[in-house]
Amino acid sequence: MKKFFSAALACVFFARGVFCSELGERERALVNQILQAKLESRMIDGDKEALDWLGEKRDEFFASIKGHEFSQEAVLVFENLFVLEQYHFMWEIDDKSKAANDFIQAQVNKLLAWNDSHPTESRSDWYNATSYEVINAAMPLFKYSKKISLGLEEKKVYDAMIKSKCSLGYLYLNAGLWYAFAPAIGGGSDSKAKEYFSTAVNIGATDYEKFFGLVYLSQSEYDLGDRDSCKKRLDDADKILPGNVYVPFVRLVNEAGCTVFEYADDKGKVMSKVKKHKEKN
Repeated sequence: MKKFFSAALACVFFARGVFCSELGERERALVNQILQAKLESRMIDGDKEALDWLGEKRDEFFASIKGHEFSQEAVLVFENLFVLEQYHFMWEIDDKSKAANDFIQAQVNKLLAWNDSHPTESRSDWYNATSYEVINAAMPLFKYSKKISLGLEEKKVYDAMIKSKCSLGYLYLNAGLWYAFAPAIGGGSDSKAKEYFSTAVNIGATDYEKFFGLVYLSQSEYDLGDRDSCKKRLDDADKILPGNVYVPFVRLVNEAGCTVFEYADDKGKVMSKVKKHKEKN
């Protein structure tokens, strides 16, 4: 079988410089390959099967770059992208799993240590976007005061990146999620979340950014009462990744009267509604 990352490596290992404040062309090409792997994991029916497949892709990836020179920051970006997706499937399998919590906590510890010695303005956009995504996913593991401080820090960084006209669709996915989940009293905004998801769709350079931009945009529109637009966005996401298993799940959650945002907040409650919906239909 042809190695998943071999084509990308053949194209991007033409230079050996290490980049500090921004990722270079070869690093960005590898980021795109990881995003494609993350997207393709949503084609696999079964969380355990998807987790195992993604673990193989991660092992293959890091074996393929062994011996090549990358900055520590670039390696952290690569790790962040894999860790977040692996954690997603671990959480789906068991949202109270100690192994899953330990898994993401280990990455968070690396990131917080890195952040302590690297000011925000010296970090690459990809590092900021992926590191705060991982930290956000681990929020339930922190004490309340730490959650507040990290959440506000995340918002501050996202807002500054957007103000500076950052062109990463990935950033707008994460910023949109921040505004979608934060309570209004804490700065959350459904309309701003919708705006940022729409931006991710419009400027995203990869199918991953466009696919999830459309899915999250559909959920914002569902929350705002626009069910027709919600349906259209999900149909458009299906066109990007025909045969995926994620969009049908999102539709099912919507049919039960909920959104995937609510699912992330209270999985048990939403799945109870899904079960009742299935029994009636």
